[in-house]
Amino acid sequence: MGDGYNFKQLKERILALSLATDWEVARKEWRLVGIHESDDPETCICGHFPIVEICEIHNSITKRRTEVGNQCVKRFLGLRSDLVFTAIKRIRKDITKSLNADAIAFFYERGQLNTWEYTFSQDTMAKRNLSALQLQKRRAINEKILAVIGRRGFQGPE
Repeated sequence: MGDGYNFKQLKERILALSLATDWEVARKEWRLVGIHESDDPETCICGHFPIVEICEIHNSITKRRTEVGNQCVKRFLGLRSDLVFTAIKRIRKDITKSLNADAIAFFYERGQLNTWEYTFSQDTMAKRNLSALQLQKRRAINEKILAVIGRRGFQGPE
């Protein structure tokens, strides 16, 4: 984000929820802990409306949480949450499609995929022709992820 109105508002709100008073230090206090898609458009703390791809961030020092839009989390934390949302949309459209590497890592890091599911997903991500058993497992993993996202969003460990 540039130094426009939205950035200024985002910066003010994040600093108010942070221990640090310096923007670069305060940014390091925050991490992405949850994502969800909203049924109704919401407003980001930067003032941007409408947003439907919502990212919950947590301050590891103050223990405060807030929600920001997908683009703010990308620009503010440097995380490519847009790639996770892209994967979710792809598997929602076709349950037999693979999650992408970013989504696989995101859900594994947050304990939503176990080590076997993580390895399986990474190993079969680029495969187009899966055996019936592999396809069944991919579907089960995708359904698991969609079920988690379907509830007000996925809230990972802090």
